[in-house]
Amino acid sequence: MDFDTYKNIKLERTGRIITAAFNRPDHLNAVSGEMHAEIGRLFVDLRDDPDSDVIILTGEGKAFSAGGDFGLLLHQNANPHILHSVVREAKEAIFGLLECHKPIIGRINGDAIGLGATLALLCDVIIAADTARFGDPHVKVGLTAGDGGAMIWPQLIGFARAKQYLFSGDLIKAPEAAEWA
Repeated sequence: MDFDTYKNIKLERTGRIITAAFNRPDHLNAVSGEMHAEIGRLFVDLRDDPDSDVIILTGEGKAFSAGGDFGLLLHQNANPHILHSVVREAKEAIFGLLECHKPIIGRINGDAIGLGATLALLCDVIIAADTARFGDPHVKVGLTAGDGGAMIWPQLIGFARAKQYLFSGDLIKAPEAAEWA
């Protein structure tokens, strides 16, 4: 696997373990357009890497991921023709993660919001700092939960709680989420 093709995701190999860390700490690892494309191919590349058996997914700095960068959202709104590629990348990221035969450990070092929450919650094992929070605030910008959030939240915390958080965009603290899972 060529780690140099990733600019917004830091990849490190320790033995047969690869740590993939979102690497935009000055932006709380918010997903830019370039980073979105990288996430779209990340899990297929990790799956196909013959020299690894386990993947750790985390974020650099104090957040796992703040979700979509507002610059990306504004760019999408101004250029609706790119929406198809963004949707394709999101599907590739989610299906790539779900279809990866290697265990993916989510090391959630801080807030996991929007797409960040979805990726964190889809990991095979989730280990979160007590200060971490999860949330999908798409509703606060007039959108429905995207990128798989509407699928995974009800499976983990039940339909009633999922609706409460997905319809309000409120954040849930990791210790409380752990009690419900």
